[in-house]
Parts: sequence; structure tokens; C-alpha cells
Amino acid sequence: MSDINEVARQLGAHIEGTCEEVRAHLFELLDQEMTAAQLQRLGDHVAQCDQCSRAAQAEEHMRDIIRRSCCEEAPSYLRMRVTRITRRESYGD
Repeated sequence: MSDINEVARQLGAHIEGTCEEVRAHLFELLDQEMTAAQLQRLGDHVAQCDQCSRAAQAEEHMRDIIRRSCCEEAPSYLRMRVTRITRRESYGD
């Protein structure tokens, strides 16, 4: 079976980025943890590719479910411990 991007190009579509890139960087794309150029390029691909669009929507849906399910607040001792550890790591102690 041919690569979906190759088939799209053969049909005259101009799709920046590739499905492989989107799959490899989906979390960074959704979290906007990329350069503006990367976000634009892969975002354009997702907007034009049904397969990648469905994958992005499915991940967003899963994140919404998890976000709604996690209503409990972490115990204060745990928050203090995490804060202490992250400060220690950020200051190199």
C-alpha cells in the first residue's frame, strides 16, 4: 500500500509535513511545545489530512476525559515534596 502522503501528492494535493512527523510529534504539537514554524507546518498538515486530524482529535478527546476525571487535589505533603525536588533540580543541588 502506498504512503497516504504520496497518494495525496499524486492527486495534486500540497501537504506540508508528513503523517510520520505528526505521529512522532503529536504531543508537542497539541501542547504547542515547538517552534512557530514547526507548529504552522504540522498544523497545516493536520488541517489537510483526515487521518492526522482524527488522531489529533482523538488525543484531545482523551485529554479532556482525563482532565475531567482528575478532580482530586494532591495532598499538601506531596505538593511540598515535588516542589522541593523540582527546586533542587533546577538549582543543581
